[in-house]
Amino acid sequence: MDIYIHSAGIISAAGDNSNEAFLASAPAYDADRLLCDGIDYTAYIPAMQLRRMSKAVRMGVVAAKICMQRAGIEKPDAISIGTGLGCLNDTEHFLSKMVTQDEQMLTPTSFIQSTHNTVGGQIALLSGCHGHNLTFVQRGHSFENAVINTALYLDENPFHNMLTGGIDELTETSLAVLKRAGVYSAEPRGPESILHHTRPGSIAGEGSGFLLMAKSAKRGALCIKGLSLFVTKDTGVALRKVDDFLQQQQLTSGDIDLVMLGTNGDGKYEAFYHQLAQSIFQNNSRAAFKHLSGEYPTAGAFALALLSHVAGMGDIPSFLLAGPPPRRLKHIVLVNNYVNHYSCWHLTVA
Repeated sequence: MDIYIHSAGIISAAGDNSNEAFLASAPAYDADRLLCDGIDYTAYIPAMQLRRMSKAVRMGVVAAKICMQRAGIEKPDAISIGTGLGCLNDTEHFLSKMVTQDEQMLTPTSFIQSTHNTVGGQIALLSGCHGHNLTFVQRGHSFENAVINTALYLDENPFHNMLTGGIDELTETSLAVLKRAGVYSAEPRGPESILHHTRPGSIAGEGSGFLLMAKSAKRGALCIKGLSLFVTKDTGVALRKVDDFLQQQQLTSGDIDLVMLGTNGDGKYEAFYHQLAQSIFQNNSRAAFKHLSGEYPTAGAFALALLSHVAGMGDIPSFLLAGPPPRRLKHIVLVNNYVNHYSCWHLTVA
């Protein structure tokens, strides 16, 4: 695959990566949700434009702007975005108005802003990008399919760059529904609880992660060497798929410097991550990320952007690690899941 990540933009419950305060301290909370409420959007979007944007659009636009600023560009050549649920708040607002107003005299604004490609459209309008622009909606593989689209596009346009991101917002309605479905925990959680699978259900989250990708190598940049996606309810099958992926990538335990796991605190997936840690990756340095972001369909975008940010820093904060730090940072494996959708990544630092 060999796609290089030149910069990353992050909006998360842990903050944004626009300044040195990001990852400066360990997370501390006792809550049933992790929200992106402490972000100063006015530094990036004029107040009049900001007022008309939903939270999902704000998160997406600002993460994209941070990403482009860090890359030193004003406009990407193309855009590829993944989202599991889209602009959910505007969708709920429009559907509620349909019921309360008996489908009469509906304003089109909420409908226009509720479409899943609204974020991609806003980024294109604000940056002046008139190129390829697609949004992918495939549940827990939405962001991953956006990355595959990026790989296909860059193969045909090797001198272009592409802004690739994942975004999902949390609403009261989606939180209640997903708690009832057992995806999210009904009780407040703390970071340690998420890392050690003590209760059923994960902690709800939201966020936006954007990456500027290109075929050209850049010193210190994260490079995507391989990606495998699969859907299963069987822990044994999931473990075999991870092992198969490592064999395809010709990776042994001794080659891997860091493993980042999508440990999410849900007891349903305890056996999978526990067996990975105790068998395939027992001799590797391990890290986690969902105690910072919470669980949501495109949390993989946060993980990839976080790894890109950490690779640029050259240092991994201790609260991300489960054990000793790696001696070097060359080969990284990321294993993540959202419900029954799994992804495995092979990354290298150029």
